[in-house]
Amino acid sequence: MSEFDLFDQILLPLKDLSIKEKSKIECEERKLDCAHNNMGENFGILSCLDCGEEVGKNIAQDKEWRYYGQSDTKHKSDPSRCQLRKVDDKSILKDIEGMGFSDRIINIANNIYIQVTSGRIHRGNSRKAIIFACIFHAYKICENPQSCDTLIEIFNINRKAGLKGLKYVNLNMPKETSILKNIHITPVNLIEEIMNKFSASSDQKKEVIALYDNVKDKSSKINRARPQSIAAGITYYWICQNDKKIPIGEFMEKVGLSELTITRIAKEISELISI
Repeated sequence: MSEFDLFDQILLPLKDLSIKEKSKIECEERKLDCAHNNMGENFGILSCLDCGEEVGKNIAQDKEWRYYGQSDTKHKSDPSRCQLRKVDDKSILKDIEGMGFSDRIINIANNIYIQVTSGRIHRGNSRKAIIFACIFHAYKICENPQSCDTLIEIFNINRKAGLKGLKYVNLNMPKETSILKNIHITPVNLIEEIMNKFSASSDQKKEVIALYDNVKDKSSKINRARPQSIAAGITYYWICQNDKKIPIGEFMEKVGLSELTITRIAKEISELISI
C-alpha cells in the first residue's frame, strides 16, 4: 500500500462525517418546509412520515390500571389515585352510636354541638369531651338531668376532660340562643340514678325521695353538700335501715364517693330523723 492510499484511508471517516452533517442540515431544512400532511403514530408518538419530525403525543384515555402490573402496591384499588374529596361530617351521630341515648337526646345534643363548634373540627379526647357536654345539656333541656359522673363513665373520659368540655360549650354557645336552660341537678335526680345501679324498684325510689323531702332544708350541713353527696348519703342510710346487705365498699365503688363523705351525710340524716 502506497503512502497515498494510506492517506486516503485516513480521510475516509472524515468524508463520511461531512456527509452526515450535510444530511442533517438538509433534514432540518425539509422540516421547516414540511406541512406535516402525512402523519403516523408509533407507541403514542405522532411523527411526520415525510420529514420525520415528532409532532406530538397521543394521551391515552383508557383506564390507567391497564398499565399497572401485579407489583404495583395499589393494584387492588383504583390505581389512578383519583378519589373524591371526603366530606367532613360535622355531626356527632356516629360518635354516640350504640351508647343508648334516645333519638331526642341525640338530636338536641347534635344541634348544640353544631352551634358551639361553628364548623370547627375537633378530634380525640377534645371532641369526646365536647360531645359529653352536649349530651349533658341535652338531658337538662329534656328536664331529665343526669350527673356528670354517670356521663363521664359512659364516654370513658376523666373528670378534668369533662369539665373542659362543659366550659367549652358554655363559652362558645351563641349569646342570642336560649337553648341551654338553667336547670340545676337536684338530689332527687341523682337518687333515682344511684338506685338504678342497684336495680331498685320504683316504690323503693319513692321511699328514698320521700325521705329526702322529709330532711330537706333542715340542716345547714346538708344544704352545703353537693347533690351527689346528699343523694349517696340518703340512699345509703335507707339501705342500712332496710337491711339490704350492700357493703359500704361496693356502694362506694358504684357511686364514686369516699366512705367519709357517704357516712357523714348518712349520720346527719340519722340525727335529723331521730329528732
